[in-house]
Amino acid sequence: MLSRRLPAAFVGVVCLSWLTLTTGYGAAAALEPSDPVDLGGSSLSGTASTNPAQPTPLAPGLWKATLAPEFPQYFSYQRRINDSTVHVGVLGAPQGTGSDGIRVNAGVQTEGSTDLTSCGDENDSTDYLAPFAVVGNRVVVGDEDGSTGDTCRAADTVVIAVSRSSSSLDDLPYVIKIVEEAPVSDAGGIEPDDKPEYDVPDPVSTTDEPGAASFDEAPKVDARSGTITIETTIKEGTELLWRVPLTWGDLPVVRVDVPAASKEHAEDFAYSGPDLTLHFIDPLRGRFRYVNTEREDSATGQYVASTTGEIDQLVASGYPVRRANGRLPGDYWISLAAEAVPEAEVEDRDPVDIPVTITVAVDATGADAPTYDAAVLSQDKKAGPDGYSPGKPFLVADDTFSAAASGNPVVDDEDSESWLSGRHLAGLGLGAASLACVAGGLFRLRARR
Repeated sequence: MLSRRLPAAFVGVVCLSWLTLTTGYGAAAALEPSDPVDLGGSSLSGTASTNPAQPTPLAPGLWKATLAPEFPQYFSYQRRINDSTVHVGVLGAPQGTGSDGIRVNAGVQTEGSTDLTSCGDENDSTDYLAPFAVVGNRVVVGDEDGSTGDTCRAADTVVIAVSRSSSSLDDLPYVIKIVEEAPVSDAGGIEPDDKPEYDVPDPVSTTDEPGAASFDEAPKVDARSGTITIETTIKEGTELLWRVPLTWGDLPVVRVDVPAASKEHAEDFAYSGPDLTLHFIDPLRGRFRYVNTEREDSATGQYVASTTGEIDQLVASGYPVRRANGRLPGDYWISLAAEAVPEAEVEDRDPVDIPVTITVAVDATGADAPTYDAAVLSQDKKAGPDGYSPGKPFLVADDTFSAAASGNPVVDDEDSESWLSGRHLAGLGLGAASLACVAGGLFRLRARR
C-alpha cells in the first residue's frame, strides 16, 4: 500500500509546490514595469551608422532601430521627386524610469561649404508623470520660405541625425518615419492657426473599446461622423493607444473623465493618487497636444479619493490638419498614460485598474485642402515614380503612393509571432503544467471511487 501511495503523495507535493511557484510568479510579474509600447516598423537592412561621413541610406517607410545614450545615428534619404517636401519623424519607447529624450535633425549639403544647411531640428522629452510613455517629434524638409527653403527643396540628399538626451543607460528602441510629399500648386492657405478654437465634447452613449499598447493594434475610433465615448480602464504604469483617422481640415478633441477613487482604493488614494497624462501622436510619429489653459483645461489629471465624488477631467486638442500647421491627413493616435506604482508602495499593493471615460470628437473646420501638381518629375527631371496621382501625393514606400501620410506600416514576418515571447511561453508552460496537475488530481479521485 505504501508503495502505491508514495508516488501519489509525491505528485501531490510537486503539484502543490508548482502551483505555489506559479502563483508567486504571477504576483511577481504583476509588479514588474509594463512592457513598452510596440512601435511597429520594419528592420533596417543593415546597422544604423554612428559615422556622420557614412550615413545609412533609408527609403520611404517606417524603420525600427535602437539608440544608445551616447552615440547619435546618421541616415541619408535620396529624394525621389523633384521639388518635393520630405517629412522625417522619430518616436522612441523609453525603457527605464529616468528622464529620456529624442532629437531629430535634418540638413543638406551645399556647394562650397563643409557644414550642412539645417532644414529642421526638433526634440521631445519624457514627462515626469509617465517617463515610460513614448516620445517623438518630426521635421519638415523644404517647407521654409526664402533661400533656406529653396536650398532644402533642391538638394538631392537629405542627411538625418537622431540623438538622445538621457539619464538612462538603456538603449532606446525607436522608429524613424520617412514620407515624401509631392509639390503643391495651391497650399490651401499659408497662415498657420495661432490658437485652435475647440469645444470640449459632451459624452454620448458609451462603448467598450480597450486601448492597445501597440500602434499597429490600436483600435480605430472614427469620430468624423459623430462623437464617440468609450468606457474602459488603464492600469497603473501603462500607456494605451487608440487610432483616430483624420483628413484635411479635421480638428481632433479628446476628453478623459477620471472618477473619484472607488471605496476599495479610497484608503490608498485618500490624499494623492496616480496621475494620468494625455497626448496625440501624428502620422509622422510626432507627439503633441494643445490645451486652452485660459479656461483652465488640462491634459493631466489624477485618480484620487473625493468625499464629493468629484470627477477629474483631462482635455487635449490638436491643430486643424493643414499644411500650414505642419499636419497631414492619416492616422493619428490618442496616447493615455497612467503613472506607475511608486517604488515605496510596490511591496504593499498591486497596480490598480483606473476606470476612465474617453470622449473623442472631430470638428471639420472647412479648411481648404491643398492642390497637388498634376504630374511629378524625378529628382533628375525625368519621369517621376510610378503610381503618382494628385489624389495620392504621399510617397510612403518605394513605388507606393497614398492619400494618407501614415500609409500602412509594415510588420516583419519575424514579428508576426512576437506574442510567443519569453513571458508568454512561460505562461503557456505554467498553464499546461497546472492543467496537468488538475487532471492528475481528477484521475486520482476517480480511481479511488
